Amino acid sequence: QLNPEDLRDVNRAYQDACKLAIERYEGYVAKYMGDGVLAYFGYPQAHEDDAERAVHAGLSIAGSVARLRQELDLGVRVGIATGPVVVGDLIGEGASQESAVVGETPNLAARLQGLAIKNTVVIGPGTHTLTGRRFEYEDLGASLLKGFAEPVQAWRVMAPVAAESRFDAT
Repeated sequence: QLNPEDLRDVNRAYQDACKLAIERYEGYVAKYMGDGVLAYFGYPQAHEDDAERAVHAGLSIAGSVARLRQELDLGVRVGIATGPVVVGDLIGEGASQESAVVGETPNLAARLQGLAIKNTVVIGPGTHTLTGRRFEYEDLGASLLKGFAEPVQAWRVMAPVAAESRFDAT
């Protein structure tokens, strides 16, 4: 629908909205992949509530992208997984340089993103456990996901829950 210059502007506005939300919650933008963004929470700096920060950033991204260019009806799908990874050596050079990440967590996040509908956030079991009752969820059941031998439970995050403190929510 758009000429290349307008598409570039829309893509830049989308990337800026993602970066702003991710950095607001002290996440790290690891890579832009076309219209996709890979972000880490807990790297390079860990926080005790990185899973919660990631969910808040995901909800912020879903809300802000929906408002970017309303006449275009843009949408985003967010998948969040929590688990161990190994951040390895730098690969590539210059603008294409990135840290190699090894582990099933990024793959799970990508698969969960595939379960999401427009402008929603879907999380896996590790994230759900760590975020406790800090959010309202819709149980999506267990799904067979490519690359995983067993079905994986998933939840759609509906909204944050107002609580007196994080400890009350836990």
